[in-house]
Amino acid sequence: MKLMARLTKDQIKELFSKNWLTHDAMWYGSCVQELGPEKANQLNKGAVRLMAGIEIKRILKLMGKPKGYRAESFDDLSEILITAFQVVQTSFMKFEISFPEKNLLRGKFNYCFAYEGVKKFGLVETYDCGIAERVKGWLDALGVLYTSTDFAGCLMHQNGKCIIDFRFENM
Repeated sequence: MKLMARLTKDQIKELFSKNWLTHDAMWYGSCVQELGPEKANQLNKGAVRLMAGIEIKRILKLMGKPKGYRAESFDDLSEILITAFQVVQTSFMKFEISFPEKNLLRGKFNYCFAYEGVKKFGLVETYDCGIAERVKGWLDALGVLYTSTDFAGCLMHQNGKCIIDFRFENM
């Protein structure tokens, strides 16, 4: 029996996401061993942000947006971000996004796969969150001016929960 014919879209999405995130975790761990946590965090956050800029452009293309598209309004940006989160979120990613007011995106994690992974490998004390960098990469590529919750390290480790706000300017 051919495996691909039996798999659902969600199963394929889960597999590819888990494989990518496993690679990401192994790469991060290798960087920590080879270069130390400070350099590993710098490289990880930079790589995630660059990848996210490419990722959002691919999502825009799938949405039928022209090359070089920029979000034109808060409603437009909200639609793009909701779509992007739907595309990347899998069953093991337990987060919520909301727009509690105009020009504000709030991301909330009650459970974080990245936190659980770095904790398992004993790296949580020195880990800087790379997940927020993904959203920042999307926003940078969309040409959106924003500010976000300023923090170092891992909010889940520090507070037992993670809430990150992105406030948009001129939308």
